[in-house]
Amino acid sequence: MQHSSIPPCIDALDEQPIARGEGLAAGVAQRLRHAIERRDIAAAGNRLPSEAALAKAYGVSRPVIREAMSLLKSDGLVISHQGRGQFVNPQGSSVFRLEPPVDTEEGLGELFEFLLAVEVPATRLAAQRRSAAELDAIRAAYQRLYQTTRDLGDGTEEDEAFHRAIVQASHNPYFIAFASFLDTRVRGLIRAARKNTRNRSMELVWQVQREHEAILRAIEDGDGDRASAAAASHLTHAAARLALYRR
Repeated sequence: MQHSSIPPCIDALDEQPIARGEGLAAGVAQRLRHAIERRDIAAAGNRLPSEAALAKAYGVSRPVIREAMSLLKSDGLVISHQGRGQFVNPQGSSVFRLEPPVDTEEGLGELFEFLLAVEVPATRLAAQRRSAAELDAIRAAYQRLYQTTRDLGDGTEEDEAFHRAIVQASHNPYFIAFASFLDTRVRGLIRAARKNTRNRSMELVWQVQREHEAILRAIEDGDGDRASAAAASHLTHAAARLALYRR
């Protein structure tokens, strides 16, 4: 395979030193990932700057750069050619990566828009396709969540299990796989929302529970329109609650 001879451009890098608390290799990998995606540093198939140049740009050691490159290689974004250096994979990354932009209200809104696009149609399908056994599983998950809420427990795991049972009932392997991916990346937001809701008002806690019940009743009735509307309402309110607590 032929590779471009265009030299890598170190000047395009964000040269702010990585904060010590960021996790050095992860911080460098994230900056490089963004630079590659924007084509600020090298186009697909082109060679990346040397370890020494990257270490100087980011104010870190060469071992940190090597560890960052290892992370990018595991994503399939970077490939090595012995004796020639590191190159941007012309095929692109083989891994979908979601880094929730929760530092701003705008970023939080964008993330919940994304959740709406996934969970609302999955909930509609669950109402239309759930089997008797799957409905029993959704009910059981709801009851565990209800009991934990009544006992003033945290409820995070029960909340996740309820939504997971719903997505499972969609019978769509793409929704199921992607919901599992989202659980590990963005459910921390739901944890924060539940915690802050509890700290602020028990009435808000029970409002959340009523939103869950509305989803359950629609699924029980096999009403896809009501189920998707209830899921959208729940996520919209969750976004509003979380935005409120961040102010």
